[in-house]
Amino acid sequence: MELPGPLTVRDVSAELECSEDDVRALIREGELKTVACGLRPSLVPRHELDDYLRRLRVKSKGSPG
Repeated sequence: MELPGPLTVRDVSAELECSEDDVRALIREGELKTVACGLRPSLVPRHELDDYLRRLRVKSKGSPG
């Protein structure tokens, strides 16, 4: 089974329904990790985005509401 390729900042912003600047901020803050892929250093591996989404779900379950 082939793993899905890394996602661009645009792909991630569409999936998270936020701006590309917001995604770049997540990368700068270390919330999302990127991989160097030729000339495009800001590609986010699918598993990194999945891990980030999992952490968000855990945080939202633990927050008082």
